[in-house]
Amino acid sequence: MCGMLNVDVTLAYADDTDELAEGSADDPATSGRSTLGAVVASSTQVGILRGVGPPGHLTDFKWTISGRSDSNYAADIDDRRSVTGCRTFLNGAPVMFRSATQRFVTLSVTEAESAAGVTETQDMLYAYNILKSLGLKVELPMILEMDNKGAVDLANSWSVGGRTRHIDVRMHFLRELKSQGLLVIKHVPGDDNDADIFTKNTTAAVFNKHVRNFVGNDEYVEVEVQDNPPS
Repeated sequence: MCGMLNVDVTLAYADDTDELAEGSADDPATSGRSTLGAVVASSTQVGILRGVGPPGHLTDFKWTISGRSDSNYAADIDDRRSVTGCRTFLNGAPVMFRSATQRFVTLSVTEAESAAGVTETQDMLYAYNILKSLGLKVELPMILEMDNKGAVDLANSWSVGGRTRHIDVRMHFLRELKSQGLLVIKHVPGDDNDADIFTKNTTAAVFNKHVRNFVGNDEYVEVEVQDNPPS
């Protein structure tokens, strides 16, 4: 997780980055560390840097967990299962993301979006439990964002209608977390939902718009963006 939070975390406190490239060719362990160190030391311009203060102050620091989810409804033409795309950010840096076919057939776009939201919430809870097990503090409530207004409204309401009665189990999961103060569900415009790139093959403009949230200011991405500017 530390590596995903900050690819250059070793450099943050290293006095001499040349030491990272040292290693023994006879020892696979040190050789591996040498290779990794050389890559990190030579790519300081690539990645996302998130600092939380000097070492030893993490016990008083509150981590923030946020997530976004999206779905591509009935994307599989063989069995009409939808695709879930979601990502989890810890203090603004990506720690988890996924793109997977849902295990069941959903009967509406709202249901597919709700299922994706539940999957993302489970990932957020996983990150939350890891931090708590390490004795670290987490800012509550965690924030889940979805671009489907119907799914957001269902998660924020205890009412159950005839057309949504069959999905109330998943909705109650989100509602209970909200009532416990662990989660808040918000709407995010579809154009701003970076989880969209995990649900389907997007256009180059859409992909380049969102991918920097996951790889940072990469010099190679900058070249692609110049060739394919967002609309």
